[in-house]
Amino acid sequence: MTGGLTKNVTLQMVVGKDAPPPEYNSVVIEQQGNQGQMEASGSAGSKEADLQVRVYDPVKQGDGIGAYVSYRVETKTELPQYQQRENEVIRRFKDFVWLQERLGEKNPGAIVPALPEKDVVQKFSLGTDFVHKRCNALNKFLSRVTLHPVLKFSSELQFFLEANEQAWQAEVARTSVEQGAVKNTLLGAKSFFKNVTQTASNMISGKIVEAEEDPEYIKVRTYVTALETHLTEVHRHAEKMVVKQEKLTRTMNSFGKALDLLGETEEKEDLKGEFSKVAQKIATITTETEKRLTEVDQNFVEPMKEYARTARSVKAVMNDRSSTLSRVQEKRQSVERKKQNLAKLRATPGAKEEKLSDAEQRLNESSRKLEDAKEKFEVIKERLKTEMKSYHLIRRDDMVSTLKTFAASQAEIAREQAKHWRDLLEELSPLAA
Repeated sequence: MTGGLTKNVTLQMVVGKDAPPPEYNSVVIEQQGNQGQMEASGSAGSKEADLQVRVYDPVKQGDGIGAYVSYRVETKTELPQYQQRENEVIRRFKDFVWLQERLGEKNPGAIVPALPEKDVVQKFSLGTDFVHKRCNALNKFLSRVTLHPVLKFSSELQFFLEANEQAWQAEVARTSVEQGAVKNTLLGAKSFFKNVTQTASNMISGKIVEAEEDPEYIKVRTYVTALETHLTEVHRHAEKMVVKQEKLTRTMNSFGKALDLLGETEEKEDLKGEFSKVAQKIATITTETEKRLTEVDQNFVEPMKEYARTARSVKAVMNDRSSTLSRVQEKRQSVERKKQNLAKLRATPGAKEEKLSDAEQRLNESSRKLEDAKEKFEVIKERLKTEMKSYHLIRRDDMVSTLKTFAASQAEIAREQAKHWRDLLEELSPLAA
């Protein structure tokens, strides 16, 4: 591994399945002039070329249940905060998961790009196709992170791209310990917070949160829910389509071989030659078609899968928004209960001063927590508005480009096959008079 950090780095930092989504224009958050385009393209002074990242050279490490794949992550940058203009580190899939989780924690309201799903069955086999597709997906993940106007400049991303092995392992171990401590604390307090958690859950699933939500935001959320459903369906059918086309191609190849064998049984050389011409042409057609279908899988099927994953990431941020709003409502109810309790104490003759003081402190603490919850909700709400503008713009361009590539691939497959069949007609001998 070349370059890297030489010292420890401390980080600062429901819609029915068959229901069509609403009209696109009815759910895009209103944009003024070119503001949305500017926000989508990044912050002022930021350009795509100043941070370029590449994931490549997947290598299987180990055997059996402990086997995994390592990837080289190459960075070229002009950003002044980076220690070197060019650097390379070795990372594995769980390291990308670490980065994604940290980005989500440190940037509430941001739509963090999606990672490929964990596939336990494929993990144990680590087939070439699986490893290749995962490498491409990880490359796309980092590419989208580096194009994000906020995530691009995060210390978490810089640490991921620069940290040497020692610093990296130390930081991963530290955050794992912190997460374990938080988990144990939550488990220990589970019984105490059971009623509160249930109340929050009811808010999210019920109508308490909905009553305070912006109707326009609810339309966008409904759209995204339907969008994720339909993107998932499109990917599923696209995958089936390519599988069937591949099967048809293999069948045609077998057909060509059978024709060739049939020709071998013919005694007359001229007839044998005719069978051979057809068989050779079919072999050419199937070879070219297999190559084209590989391109369709890479340039259409996999992107559709990534679009569906991204829609799920958007839904996750929206769920965080709902959860945060439910906490605001919970804290507001807590403040009201403590106000009532304090009012009762003040109205009680002979109430002890220390009880009044304690009640006032509890009210002040609850009020502070309410303000903190409100502030966090406002941050998520406002950031999500900006994020959705960028999401719509980028998704539109990506989708149009992907559809054009798909159409071009299908047209090329048909054109090549038609040309070969026309050529075959010219090559076959004319019929006897």
